[in-house]
This record gives sequence, structure tokens and C-alpha cells, in this order.
Amino acid sequence: MTTSLAHSGMAPNDAVAHRPWPVIVGGALARAPRARGTFVPSEDFRSLDDFGTTVTFSRNETIFNEGDSAKYAYKLVSGAVRLCKLMADGRRQITEFYLEGDMFGFLDLDSYDFSAEAITNVVVMRYARNHLKHVEERDGDLQRELANMLHQRLSRTNALLVMLGRQTVKERIASFLIQMAERLEGEALEAACIDLPMGRQDIADYLGLTIETVCRALSELKRAGVIGVPTTHQIVVNDIETLRAIIDGDN
Repeated sequence: MTTSLAHSGMAPNDAVAHRPWPVIVGGALARAPRARGTFVPSEDFRSLDDFGTTVTFSRNETIFNEGDSAKYAYKLVSGAVRLCKLMADGRRQITEFYLEGDMFGFLDLDSYDFSAEAITNVVVMRYARNHLKHVEERDGDLQRELANMLHQRLSRTNALLVMLGRQTVKERIASFLIQMAERLEGEALEAACIDLPMGRQDIADYLGLTIETVCRALSELKRAGVIGVPTTHQIVVNDIETLRAIIDGDN
């Protein structure tokens, strides 16, 4: 992990010019607002960068552990992060993937409820929670932003609970692919080419499946012509309507 002051004069692009995974290219995804349920920081949050610190983490490095004192909150500048919990028997449940622009660690109380790990090489803006508390006390707009963040986090958590509790394997895979297309570029369209920062094991631990089940389900969708799989980190959506039909239980 390396650290530098946000106001040290280093241009943000100097720190994040090279992405640790490719952006979506070659597909039909048009630029659009972030998907519903994804928190987009307003100017109230961007102004916090004045007292933030730029920190980098290497692939698979731990940003914080479950139970650690919640001293800091974070904004993801570049890369991807997984939020997870390790069970006593060694199983892991990933509860969230954070992508560029996402905020995390703002809603924990005295300690972190989950562990955060870098999926790729990561650059974050780190904020001291005690400083945030002072800013929040005198800034009503920031208080409203935090309430909005809490609402969207609960919405995403509820959606995950429904997926894990009620959806079939194919429905979970289809939901995940459309969700990632929407989060990365704003909209899932025909011929979309989705570059996933996470691997199959991360996907399995998020969807509550085994890696073998995830690979088998993707292979079935590929054989049916619904998707293409050029690489392990790239999915091409050939038939978006079939994916949506799977989610609705019609296929």
C-alpha cells in the first residue's frame, strides 16, 4: 500500500492513467447515468477531496478487515473492490462489488462489518471518519447525501437477498450480467461487451454458488448463443432479451 496527500499537487490522472483492467469497448453500450441502486457522489462529496488522502493497494491486498476500527471512509478512484465476510468454516460470501466512483466505509459504526479487498490494483481517496463527522454536523447537504447512500445500500442488499433466496442458478447469472453491464456503463444493450474485473470464484462467492456451477451455467448460455466468452474476464451479450426472459422466469 502506498499513500500520498490529495492536495500534494499530483494530478489525479497521473495516479490512475493506466487502468488495471480494460474499459468496455467495441459493444453497443452508450454513456448514460449510473444504474439505479448505485450511489453517485454529488459535489457535496467531491468537495471532501480537499482533505482526503490518495492511497493505492495492490491486487488482492486487504483495505480493511472485518472488526477493524472504522477510522476511514473511501471513494474508489480506480480499480475494483470486493466487500466480503469469511465464515468460520472457510467459506466466503461477497456482499458487494465496488467499482470506479463508488463510496464505501461511510456507513459503518465503530468497526467495519465486512472486509474490503482489492480485486485489481486500486487507487482510493481515503477520508478520516472523525473529520467527516465534524463536516457532517455543520453540513445539511452532506447529511442528506449520507441518508441517500444508506437508502441505496439497503436497496442493493434487499435485491441480493431476493436473488440468493429465490432465484435459480440461470436467473442469478443473468441478473449478474445485466447488473454489471448497467453498473459499468449505465445500460445493458444488445451486443454489449462486458469487461469484468472479477474472476469466476468472486462471481461464485457473490451469487452463493460454486465456481463449477458458475462455469457450467456460463457455458450453457454460450452454447445457446445467448452470450460469447472471448476471455475469462469478458462477456459479450448476444441476446439481451433472452437474458431478461431468464430473469423473469420465462426461459
